[in-house]
Amino acid sequence: MESAGVHNYMEQLVLDQLRLHPDSHAMDVDSREDVACIALNQLAPRYIRHDVDMAFYMAPAEQELLEERVSMALQEAFDKVRSMPRHG
Repeated sequence: MESAGVHNYMEQLVLDQLRLHPDSHAMDVDSREDVACIALNQLAPRYIRHDVDMAFYMAPAEQELLEERVSMALQEAFDKVRSMPRHG
């Protein structure tokens, strides 16, 4: 099965909000990636082939709910990463 077009829609939502989050600018790349992974692991995946599929089939209220869940998951992830010193 070829699946080049299949992807988790939540990844883009998390990465978009992460880029805009004020706390992300003070973090190094590794810490930002940790935040993204922790947040994504808290969210149910939404696999799609094309982003336009989600825009077409999702009601605005559902999109708002997803964005709110992403925001909450990111805040929890930021708190967790800040509370754990880096080892390396």
